[in-house]
Amino acid sequence: MIPGNSDTRDGLLFCLPFFLAFALFLVFPMIFGFFISFFDWNILSTRKWIGLGNYIAVFKDATFYSSLWHTILFVLISTPLLLVTGFLMALFITSKSKLRGLAENVFFIPYVLSITVIGTLWAWIFQKNYGILNKLLQLAGIAPVGWLTEPSPAIWSIIITTIWWTAGFNMILFSAGIKQISEEIFDAAKIDGASYIQTVLHIIIPLERPTTVLCLILQIIASFNIFGQVYVMTGGGPHGSTRVLVQYIYESGFKYFRMGYSSAMAYILFFIILIISLIQYKVLASEKK
Repeated sequence: MIPGNSDTRDGLLFCLPFFLAFALFLVFPMIFGFFISFFDWNILSTRKWIGLGNYIAVFKDATFYSSLWHTILFVLISTPLLLVTGFLMALFITSKSKLRGLAENVFFIPYVLSITVIGTLWAWIFQKNYGILNKLLQLAGIAPVGWLTEPSPAIWSIIITTIWWTAGFNMILFSAGIKQISEEIFDAAKIDGASYIQTVLHIIIPLERPTTVLCLILQIIASFNIFGQVYVMTGGGPHGSTRVLVQYIYESGFKYFRMGYSSAMAYILFFIILIISLIQYKVLASEKK
């Protein structure tokens, strides 16, 4: 027996459990979800083929458009803030400060917590009558704010919670990129008399471009899939002002049992994210030429 063939066989056998789990829990649900998007099905009844009926109904649904807009608004506001916050964190933990080790742990710890814990914690902080934030405002002579009960503050409350929760992930990526920059480059900048701000603007930021692009793509995908924060903190309220698309998909499928309809919306969201990712890839590929 040829050794190479034996190695290949052993490798495939070791990978087989993963392939089985991958096919069972990812590939099959994706294919089946796309399949049932062409049916009218509420789980309890027999599936009824309606072709593109669910997709046509989605584009006539006002709630779909409002949920999509809330999702896009969240992406547009949160993504730049998360990138900037993560980058500033990375600058601090890669500096020569004696607190950088402690800061790295403090900044990253929220990311390892579950969204249920994060949502519950910040819902308490933003609570109108007993929340710690409004208590601090009252001490400063400012009237309490309905952070989760008024449309405009509610979306910002979710954004603030998301930044506190996930900025640490971007920090790790940015800090890894900064650590890859040769010390000789920084030494040359010091010899030329460059200040710290000049070093950041003209050395770190340009050399961090690949990491920034990676963070941007990952963050946009993650932001389009926002669900947990909204579901735990506001439930989509007040008056549907924070209902995002994934929440509407969840409600359609598991609250109203419109499985085909929710699957159609899920694949529309998938194609939206796919198109945005392809556009980003094309733009970046053209810039490299």
